[in-house]
Amino acid sequence: MSYWQIIAIAIFGLIAFVTFIQSLIKCRTHEGRMGKPYRICELYGSFVWADHIVFGVFWSMIAFISLLLQDGIFFLLTLSLFWLVRSIGETIYWILQQFLPRKGNEPDKFWINKIVPGEGVWFIHQIIWQCISVVTLLTSIYLTSLWLSHF
Repeated sequence: MSYWQIIAIAIFGLIAFVTFIQSLIKCRTHEGRMGKPYRICELYGSFVWADHIVFGVFWSMIAFISLLLQDGIFFLLTLSLFWLVRSIGETIYWILQQFLPRKGNEPDKFWINKIVPGEGVWFIHQIIWQCISVVTLLTSIYLTSLWLSHF
């Protein structure tokens, strides 16, 4: 791995760990566990503080393992596979938001409601997450072939 890759992965892992500690503090108060975390936490797949209790530890460990193995492709492959799984889950979530009688996210809460008003918000979210699924599936296949070529 090059020097800049080591630095980037180390920073990624350090931010994951520091924000994990903050998520523990937020979740212990019970008032903050479903609150929105820092925007940077979205890069880790955390959309509420409670998510980051798991994802903060997960990403800290992946960064550590990648640095220990000196394997940047392993890190990128894990990142890609994570977002593949996360995006499929988000697609399912937004489909359920559209069709279940109990709505958790009303359309007027989202900026996209100004462009596609009403229930269109939910299928726009579905489509965005489906596109992310396709891109991460392709990058996962590509990165897997690169990673396996090292063995």
